[in-house]
Amino acid sequence: MDLGVKDLEILLFKKQNKKSAKGAERFFKCQKGQYGEGDKFLGVSVPECRKIAKQFFGIPLSDIEKLLQNPWHEVRLVSLFLLIEHFRVS
Repeated sequence: MDLGVKDLEILLFKKQNKKSAKGAERFFKCQKGQYGEGDKFLGVSVPECRKIAKQFFGIPLSDIEKLLQNPWHEVRLVSLFLLIEHFRVS
């Protein structure tokens, strides 16, 4: 089964934690006028994001580029892990 962008987004949304997301919004200063203004969080931990990224190693670079444009912080984080892996093995 080929995994793609939507599959990754669905998996991250299933793992979301609203309490952690609120904490991340405070930590990354996402309120109006702050440096992270407007950033959105799902509350998925970095170790969990790394695990999810491993499931998607090998997806096309064009899909990774789409993920980098996603409004959710954790989706972009996973895309960066995928990008690192893509160029590490290239």
